[in-house]
Amino acid sequence: MRPRSRLLVPVAALGLGATLVALPGGCSRGPDAVPAAVRGTVTFQGRPLAGGLVVLSPDPDRGGSGKPARGDVGPDGRYELRLNGEAAIPPGWYRVAVAAAPGPAAGPAFPAKLARPDLSGLVREVKAGRENVFDFAVEVPPG
Repeated sequence: MRPRSRLLVPVAALGLGATLVALPGGCSRGPDAVPAAVRGTVTFQGRPLAGGLVVLSPDPDRGGSGKPARGDVGPDGRYELRLNGEAAIPPGWYRVAVAAAPGPAAGPAFPAKLARPDLSGLVREVKAGRENVFDFAVEVPPG
């Protein structure tokens, strides 16, 4: 066998293997791994929360791992999550944190425990390949 033809077989096998892994059903995670968009609104005492932050952290108790996704709450209470600058959030279970922007409070204070995903008690499942809408209505009883 000539040196050139000896290289051809391993290179062809490597190319075929890479092609098979890239095909659906290869070593990929399948259709359940398709990232999804996450958006929604946050209200406080029945009104849009004007400024703040929503964070989804992968829930380790439900097999989640990776980086948290975050979104700024606009003046109209709307947010859209981003991860590494993109609106593509991996599917799975997440713990949620919601925080109000600092500022003067004319009424009950926004619950501080909601700003921590491990204390908020809020969890959501991001479903693959679709837009997930998570609205949060925060109410604090008077007094």
